[in-house]
Amino acid sequence: MSGSLTAADVDIDRHLEVLGTLTAAQLQAGSRIAIHGQLKAKSVEVGGSLEALESAEVDEIEAGGSIRITKQVKAKSIDVGGSVIVGGGSVTEDIDVGGTFESTEPLEFNEIDVGGSVRLKGDSLGRRIDVGGVFSVSGNLKFKEIDVGGKVKIEGDCEGEDIDVGGLLEVTGNLNLTGGLEVGGRCRIDKMLTAGRVEIGGSLQAERVKVGDIEIGGVILTKSGVKAGSIVIGDRGRVRGPLFADSVRIGEKADVEAVYGKTVTLEEKSRATLVHGVDVRIEPGCRILGEVLYSGSLDADEGVLFTVSPKKVDSLPAGSA
Repeated sequence: MSGSLTAADVDIDRHLEVLGTLTAAQLQAGSRIAIHGQLKAKSVEVGGSLEALESAEVDEIEAGGSIRITKQVKAKSIDVGGSVIVGGGSVTEDIDVGGTFESTEPLEFNEIDVGGSVRLKGDSLGRRIDVGGVFSVSGNLKFKEIDVGGKVKIEGDCEGEDIDVGGLLEVTGNLNLTGGLEVGGRCRIDKMLTAGRVEIGGSLQAERVKVGDIEIGGVILTKSGVKAGSIVIGDRGRVRGPLFADSVRIGEKADVEAVYGKTVTLEEKSRATLVHGVDVRIEPGCRILGEVLYSGSLDADEGVLFTVSPKKVDSLPAGSA
């Protein structure tokens, strides 16, 4: 159809193409809708694909196949079986997509639920993100909750409440969480990580870590260390960078550097370069390569190798506990 179209309701069995703008309350098509100008409607429903070359202002969008909106979208909800590409904008309620979702400009949203992958470009703001595969953002992101089965990559700063990732998490800026961080595999934060609680199955790499409680199954690599209320390093774990906490537990056969805490426990056959603590417990087979200072008690089993004899002090050096 050449020109523009304005109607209360539009219902087409198969294809609809409008070269100008389209304004309608209800828009339905069995196969395909293509709008070359602006699209304004209360609801759009199409069995196949929807393409809008300009902006779209629609309360509810539903498509069995795909949606492509070149410029900004303003909607309450988007429900698509296949793929979605939008040019940024806002979706105030739910985005539910079976395949892939992409926004080429900054997006404000309430909830994203996508079975495959999500890619956001520009600084974005949302509440809840649930993705089965891969979630990536080129820009800063503010959110409430992220739950991703595979991989998350944020190219910028990231701020929210909780993150749960089954595989890999990468953030090129700072990651600031008021709640918890749980990662099944590897976690890399190029700058500072702050959170209430952290549980990493594999490895954690960051410039600096400041959290409430942290438990790591594998490796921690930091430049400025980890500060926490409690730190647990799993059996055979490896830490590079100092550890500061009220309570520190180093698992069997783990290898760590400097440990500073009020209560420090090194389990069997673990190794540390330095230990400062109020109450220190060291199990058989451990090796301490540097000084051991304690101001309360030292409980060391037979078979512990001290390179330097432990020393009781009236007070620990500043920053030790």
